[in-house]
Amino acid sequence: MLLTKSVHSPASSDASFSEDGVFKIFVRPPFNFVLYYNVMLQGQSLPLPYIFSETSWRRIIITGSGNHIPTYVVSSKDEHSLYLIVKPLCDYTTDEERELKESIRQVFCSELDLTPFYRKVSKDANFFKVVNELFGLKPTLSQDPFEALIKAVIRQLVHADAARHSISMLIHRFGTKDVVDGEDYYSFPSSEALSKATKNDLLKCKVGYKWKLIKKLSKYVVSNDLDMRELQSLSNEEIVEILMENKGIGYWTSRIFLYDGLKRLDAYPVRDISLKKAISSIYYHDEPISWEEVESFFKRYEGYIGIAACYLFGSLWLQKLNQKGRIKESVQKL
Repeated sequence: MLLTKSVHSPASSDASFSEDGVFKIFVRPPFNFVLYYNVMLQGQSLPLPYIFSETSWRRIIITGSGNHIPTYVVSSKDEHSLYLIVKPLCDYTTDEERELKESIRQVFCSELDLTPFYRKVSKDANFFKVVNELFGLKPTLSQDPFEALIKAVIRQLVHADAARHSISMLIHRFGTKDVVDGEDYYSFPSSEALSKATKNDLLKCKVGYKWKLIKKLSKYVVSNDLDMRELQSLSNEEIVEILMENKGIGYWTSRIFLYDGLKRLDAYPVRDISLKKAISSIYYHDEPISWEEVESFFKRYEGYIGIAACYLFGSLWLQKLNQKGRIKESVQKL
């Protein structure tokens, strides 16, 4: 059951705050804050558990100490730099401020330098046209590994829109909701909550047969049979081997976990049917292509696989927006 409470942002506190309870995070340019919302999310504001809009991003961030911190983020810039302005809406400690900063940096890939990728793309006329329309796009990732793993399981073999709705239903039913100054903030369900979930309640989230795997993985995390901290110290190959011991987790899901959960961007699985479709559209006039041709594309972008994948997905969403006539002004040009 969704846990809900109402809180109000403090005017002042004895806890350790940055000035006015707000802090800045530098973002390496180029960066277009609203582009992910407009293109990749198609302007949808479902809780995933973050809620994006044209002006802000918000969610509950759970710290290592278990504190639930509703967090509000906007983009800002001055003549020299780009920033994320982060406003936690409850008390937090100095240690938790460090956690919040690191979490936001990783979610928004704020330190990712797109310039070398753009330089390489400039020599590829076909792909350059796509990147030109998505200038400043960076991946937006999950807050923690458990969240990423469950999302990856839900995303198996379903359309992105269907997966988002299932994830949103899971959050509504099992996550935590805070209401701060009239706005809703959500957290992703904890491993404890999902480990205790019933089959019927999970099925109400439209996850189908995956309910068993979601519950089993959650139990493993609670019992530390699957230790997320330990996984972070292992190689990609070791992690894939461990995860694939679980029936229902294959190579694709394991690599998505590496990308989204452990922020290893070059781990993205290149044998993805949507990536194949995007490459066919960009280079082969939508004619059928082989997996070898997909792999050949990514060999050219070795070292930038996760970034290239993000832009390929962006190209598909742009096509969908073009069909609807909904391209936003925020889609900038080089």
